[in-house]
Amino acid sequence: MDLGCVAIVALAVFSVSGCQADDPLAFLEADLPSKPRDLGPSQRVFAKRFVTPVRSAPSPDGVRLGYLRAGALLHSTTTEPVGFEGCEDGWYELDTGGFACRTRDILVFSGDRLPELRARQPDRESDMPYEYVTVRRKAPLYRRIPKTDELYTIPPSSKDGGVEASATEEPEAAALVDHPVVLRILQPGFYVTLDRSFERDGETYWRTQQNGFVAAKELRRKDWSRFRGQALDGGRWSLPVALTRREQTAVYEINNRGKLKPARERLTRRSWLAVQSRRRIDDDDYLLVGNGRLVSEAEVMVVEPSAPPEPIAEGDRWIDVDLTRQVVVAYEWKQPRYVTLMSSGRSKAPSPEQSYLTPRGLFRIRGKHLTSTMDNDEPGEPPYSLEDVPYVMYFKGAYACHSAFGHDRFGRPRSPGCINLAPYDAKWLFNWAGPDLPDSWHGGLATEDNPGTWVHVHGETP
Repeated sequence: MDLGCVAIVALAVFSVSGCQADDPLAFLEADLPSKPRDLGPSQRVFAKRFVTPVRSAPSPDGVRLGYLRAGALLHSTTTEPVGFEGCEDGWYELDTGGFACRTRDILVFSGDRLPELRARQPDRESDMPYEYVTVRRKAPLYRRIPKTDELYTIPPSSKDGGVEASATEEPEAAALVDHPVVLRILQPGFYVTLDRSFERDGETYWRTQQNGFVAAKELRRKDWSRFRGQALDGGRWSLPVALTRREQTAVYEINNRGKLKPARERLTRRSWLAVQSRRRIDDDDYLLVGNGRLVSEAEVMVVEPSAPPEPIAEGDRWIDVDLTRQVVVAYEWKQPRYVTLMSSGRSKAPSPEQSYLTPRGLFRIRGKHLTSTMDNDEPGEPPYSLEDVPYVMYFKGAYACHSAFGHDRFGRPRSPGCINLAPYDAKWLFNWAGPDLPDSWHGGLATEDNPGTWVHVHGETP
């Protein structure tokens, strides 16, 4: 080898790299990655705002993945912020994934003492995450607990605001209340969710989860439906299953002479039955539902399995919504996992221009919310306002599957378009379906990496 050439090449490299002759390896060190800065161990995180956004990156331009509700507790991955873009006090990465802005949205602390008063948190083990009450009569919702001279009395002839609307007055203006501490007027039948109670001047007030205050005497508790569907394990419980439709359904058995006879047992309405086989007896169809028990097929509704529509593939979860039978079945591709009744949108609307029918088609859940407030003030319909409707899963625009705690008419069309489910069923479906939602989050949006479950709506609304 020509050593002179080697020396020339080496000198050329140093020259190009800008190195000094007394530091021949400096150009190599410049390419080495810097040692990551130690940001310290994790801290506790307290959600500060009623809606605390969680983003995909430490930047206001990061995709919104979901949100926390005020009072949620979780952990950061570091003591120090991981970035400051668009957030003066810094972004923190959450142990659930995602990033939140300190001071504006979250408080970061150590120890057991909470940095702020914490609102009552949702009970995720219960069928209903909060305590729900209904409004007995028109009542003011206050910004804060009123003093004696701030109490507001609603005139008997008022419509929401204590003022009759004139022919030239805008409806919105007529609904306003000219009172410094009144947020709005609650109508009879509206629902609110409770946080905690306070006493003033011998009166009890409840603070709502939405941070309003209402007198306890204006509220009443109302029980919700205890109906629930049937989990399917692929063994004894699989499709087809039967559901009784009458207040009492007769049970039959075969006697020693091979003849059909009534048993003493009677089944109550909406009892689930595991179908083992069908039998033809005396020109009528019967279902064998275990332990030699038979029921007339004419007296029950039978739910048969459905094939997954394209493009649902192996490994996909999907929700089959049968408008004709008002039945919902949750599937893991071809394996049914849960069956229940629902109430879809009804066929009659207040005017020909409106439609309350649930849209048909193949959709995907685009967002899940532990609770979401729903209200309506359509002409021709009584207004409603439901705070914190539980277990909401939107699949097309404002159409969603959600818990319905104001009625027990599952199996019949009832809603203005959404898919109503009994509280237990809504919770089961919410926890099972995608997108996956971390326990401490109040809501989350579907992404490519965390997609929403398919929803197939078909049939004709009766």
